[in-house]
Amino acid sequence: MAKSRGRKSHSNTRAVSRSGDPRRRAMAQKVAEQIDPVQRAAARVGGITAAVAPSDPMQLPTLLPLFIDMVATVNLAPAERCLDDCMTLVHAYAQLGIPAQVRAVELTVTNTSTKSSVTHGSLTPRWEDDMIHGHTVVWLPTLEHLVDVTAEQFAEIAALDDGPIIAGHRGPRLSGNAPISIKVKRKDLLLTYTLASMPTSAALLDHPVPHAEAENYRRRGINVASAAVKILASSLPPGSTRLIPHKRAAALVEAVRELPEHLTPTEDQRFLLPGPDGEHVVAQLDEIPLPPGTPLAAEPNS
Repeated sequence: MAKSRGRKSHSNTRAVSRSGDPRRRAMAQKVAEQIDPVQRAAARVGGITAAVAPSDPMQLPTLLPLFIDMVATVNLAPAERCLDDCMTLVHAYAQLGIPAQVRAVELTVTNTSTKSSVTHGSLTPRWEDDMIHGHTVVWLPTLEHLVDVTAEQFAEIAALDDGPIIAGHRGPRLSGNAPISIKVKRKDLLLTYTLASMPTSAALLDHPVPHAEAENYRRRGINVASAAVKILASSLPPGSTRLIPHKRAAALVEAVRELPEHLTPTEDQRFLLPGPDGEHVVAQLDEIPLPPGTPLAAEPNS
């Protein structure tokens, strides 16, 4: 299993302030009221479905990393798991028809009160003894958002106890191979993400460790996507799935609404389809029949 080691240096970045969506501020307040880490992680998951409309293009994409974070919190997963979680996420997004890429990243964290800063990751990451010297995030090119599901592996971010970072590009739409830099404010911290190029990120993934884990990444991704569509099927009233802008995801949410769940001996999420002679057929998410014209699953890292 891949691990990462961050590189540290110093520079200064000017802070910017932004106002937040009132629904998200209310959700953040509810999360803050939870003391137990597992309850806080679960509250973040529940808050997204309660406070963010299904028509919001980022409701579903935000739900997936929050679910991974909740599971990791329950299982006391090691903090340095960025590549494993990113690879799982791109497969989960792909199942829901959302293009996603694993990208190497350089992250500068600036404390706007003390003006001190520290840099994690690298635009030239490398492998050493099956460990990454660098950091990775998931980039959603069609939505122009990045997801840092393991941001709390860094102590200064972990101290805020606010969970994964999901942040969008502001300004004109990106084009071609334009450099990508994303800034996000969390309390007294300004986080500046600079994404490495696609060739650099692809070279990082072309290593025996991620190759050996490829099938496990896909399996976990299907499990995460299955959990997400079941959460939405349980929380959204019938008919509201038409509001979900991701058409494949909307079709899956509607398809699993009445299906019984089934957990395999290896704890993989499955669904029970009606079969011949009244017998159920066990199916994983990508085997569930969908209406004609439903978009296909996306290709991970494309």
